[in-house]
Amino acid sequence: MLFKKAWNKMNETYIRYVNNEKGAQALEWVALGLVVLAIMGVIAAGLQGDTSLGKSIIKKLKDMIEGL
Repeated sequence: MLFKKAWNKMNETYIRYVNNEKGAQALEWVALGLVVLAIMGVIAAGLQGDTSLGKSIIKKLKDMIEGL
């Protein structure tokens, strides 16, 4: 009987947190921001120095801007 009460209490708490969408939405925005920052970091790292990656990124960016 005690185990069943504890199980029901735990299940109610779990369902309440799972049904709460506010936390999930905030987490999605944080993840999106981290992805954007990671992409910007890769581009910044590629632009430094005289590497083929940097030249390739610069060429693609120029092509994209000229295509507008």
